[in-house]
Amino acid sequence: MNTIGIDDNLDRARIGKLLTIGLFGCALTGAGDFLLGYAEPAEVAGGAFEAVLATAINLSDGTLFAGGLLGFFGLFIEGLAFFGIYRLMADAAPRYAHVFRSGIFFYLWLAPVGCHMNMALISYLYKRLWAADPLVAHEAVGPMFLAFCIPLYVLLMAGWIPLLVAQWTAFSEGKTPYPTYAKWFNLATGAIPTLALSFLLGANTAIGGGVGTMFLSVGNAVTFGGLLATLPSEERFREFRAKPGMPS
Repeated sequence: MNTIGIDDNLDRARIGKLLTIGLFGCALTGAGDFLLGYAEPAEVAGGAFEAVLATAINLSDGTLFAGGLLGFFGLFIEGLAFFGIYRLMADAAPRYAHVFRSGIFFYLWLAPVGCHMNMALISYLYKRLWAADPLVAHEAVGPMFLAFCIPLYVLLMAGWIPLLVAQWTAFSEGKTPYPTYAKWFNLATGAIPTLALSFLLGANTAIGGGVGTMFLSVGNAVTFGGLLATLPSEERFREFRAKPGMPS
């Protein structure tokens, strides 16, 4: 299997560093997400896309810029850090690792610019046009949202969902040095409670909107943070490397 220049996949120290970097990336992304959602939505008339963009009207330009840039850098760092999880399964489960690695490339390609920065840009444009004329904002930004945002979200999910399935399966089948319960350190474990908390706080409140916008970054933080906190000992890594069928 092509390991794209990564030697010694089961190097515990390197994996730990990558997980730490990933957690830092999640902090940046979470801050960016929160900034983009932390405002009460304005009253707008229009389709579903305008309900998504209604918060931007009550955000300052600086907040939109900061939220977009923080998420851009954070998502790129997260994507690179996913190679730490890839390393965990590359030797014992190359088929799962191949799927996981493909998902990483989708993530690096689409998440930072295609999805996050794109959404920040659309929000900024909508805010500016809405201030001049809400009808112009609706007619101009609606087609842009449908043409340039939705297809990229669909593409990202098409690559990301197989990544999540490969991760769950590899950990469930004991194809990593971790105990099988580590399968619960995944996106859904963090994202679903975050969305629930957002609804409890009030989806139409600033705090509820900010928390809700963070659901994916919190999910990734649970992944990286959980795996880092339970990183097996070097002895466990040696035992795993010595299993029959593992590369020498």
